[in-house]
Amino acid sequence: MVKLNLGSGNRQERGEGWINVDLPDNWCKSQPQLIHDIRERLPFDDESVDVVQAIHVVEHMYRYEIDAILMDWCRVLKPGGLMVLELPCLDKIISIFNVAIEKGLELPENLTLWGLYGDPKYANPAMVHRWCYSKHELQTMMELNGLVVDASKLPQTHQPVRDMRLEGRKASMA
Repeated sequence: MVKLNLGSGNRQERGEGWINVDLPDNWCKSQPQLIHDIRERLPFDDESVDVVQAIHVVEHMYRYEIDAILMDWCRVLKPGGLMVLELPCLDKIISIFNVAIEKGLELPENLTLWGLYGDPKYANPAMVHRWCYSKHELQTMMELNGLVVDASKLPQTHQPVRDMRLEGRKASMA
């Protein structure tokens, strides 16, 4: 099996089949097995990868880039292959804002502003968030690329109360 952990940072996957992919000068200086800009065409053959995983990565890309990026990530997935995306969820962030405003509570920056813009402690342009997706928007984009999406999964990293996890399977050839 070939499993890609795109934008791996310091969240390196270990185990059989995992290939961690990131920039050479990523924010944590943790070197992946494959140094590559994941916004560019992935150096894998069509339908050669079993899993494409991007955990807290998509929000670091401009909205105008993501259609082509997702298309390429789907290109390398085998029929029946799995794409996993985890990232801040605009719907949840808006809800957290609304509750704080309605109840006169202090705004929890890590659950609101950081989800929208990124954590400023990194002081690194690569760590700035460039877009915040609603679940519906991202699910639709994945489906347009031939994935059957399960948007009911709970996030497994970062802030589950703020984030979303979408798992999409590439349709098998009939």
